[in-house]
Amino acid sequence: MSTEKLSDCFNVNFKILKVFALWPGKESTRWFKLYSVIFLIINLIIYNIFLTLNLLATPLTVDLWIREVIFYFTEIAVIAKACMIILMRKKILEALNILDGEIFNDKDEESRRIMTEHISKYKILWKALQIWSNFCYSFLVFCPFLFLAFFPNKTMQLPVCKYYFLSNEVVYKYFAFWYFYQSAGIYGHMQYNLNIDTLMAGFILMAIVQVKILNRKLLNLKSEINDEKEVLTKFRRYLKHYQVLKQYCSTLQDIISITLFVQFSMASMIICVVLTGLTLPSTVENFMFMITYLVVIVLEIFLPAWLGTYLAYESEKLAFAAYSSEWIPRSEGYKSTLKLFLQQSMVQITFTGWRLFPVSLNTFVSIIKTAYSFFTLIRTVQDREVKPN
Repeated sequence: MSTEKLSDCFNVNFKILKVFALWPGKESTRWFKLYSVIFLIINLIIYNIFLTLNLLATPLTVDLWIREVIFYFTEIAVIAKACMIILMRKKILEALNILDGEIFNDKDEESRRIMTEHISKYKILWKALQIWSNFCYSFLVFCPFLFLAFFPNKTMQLPVCKYYFLSNEVVYKYFAFWYFYQSAGIYGHMQYNLNIDTLMAGFILMAIVQVKILNRKLLNLKSEINDEKEVLTKFRRYLKHYQVLKQYCSTLQDIISITLFVQFSMASMIICVVLTGLTLPSTVENFMFMITYLVVIVLEIFLPAWLGTYLAYESEKLAFAAYSSEWIPRSEGYKSTLKLFLQQSMVQITFTGWRLFPVSLNTFVSIIKTAYSFFTLIRTVQDREVKPN
């Protein structure tokens, strides 16, 4: 395997979160605490106070509200993710310790191949999302300068929001400062989104890896019929593996539950707002912004939904794999262990958003259907308004 420990695949996530003052590592030094407090006050707290004041001062017209609301809902999700890393640090370390434990780091060649394959996929996913996110950021922050080069009479706007609570004189007098502050702030928040989203997805992926390894081991038990004692020992070890897996998933549920609830809730609202914006007359720049943002938000909830469904599907196979072993001629000890395993594995391994909805493709489809229904309702209302009497 390319890494010594399973948790090593998350090193890049934690390094970036450390740069942006969220993750101190296993031990938090006094200097990091000071840096973290200053950075988060400037980059998160003050940033979102300004964003809230801006939303309250935004003129009550739909076309102006859409962009402001999109960023505001996104910031609510960002705050939830940042709080997860800060408040759930001990739980995250507990999950990492389980990943690096002996049970999850099998020396078997096939198991190592499965781990390596999925870790490689995770790294590719992280790189792809990093490239896409930086492209979107560059489009938002740097494209206005290109438009200004071709259209010198065009008025530059701040990249995130217009700070309606400030007078035009103050905004334009310190325009460079505000532009830099918003650009730097949104880049940090983009990195929070990207690295925490992929971290949660990676944690779920590691659970999938362990389920697949356990399935393979259980299916291979049926060919080991010579040494009864060895087979029973192996089966009991697999049962322990499953129990540790359940413990890991329970810890992970505690970590991501509220964050996923907030993320799915905010994403559903953002999708509805963006679809509403697409029904209104808009500039090419705003249209491209909304389409790009829509793709990002849909991917943000699709990934955990797909992984949650994949995990549930793989965990369903555990009972079948155990029952497929040649258990009829086995000893009573083996049969009692099999019965215990079947009782535990009959329930799917799933994650939920604050215990209210499953993190699955069914939930994702429901969100998209609801957003589309809202979109068609808006279109119907618009069509009736423009229809002549």
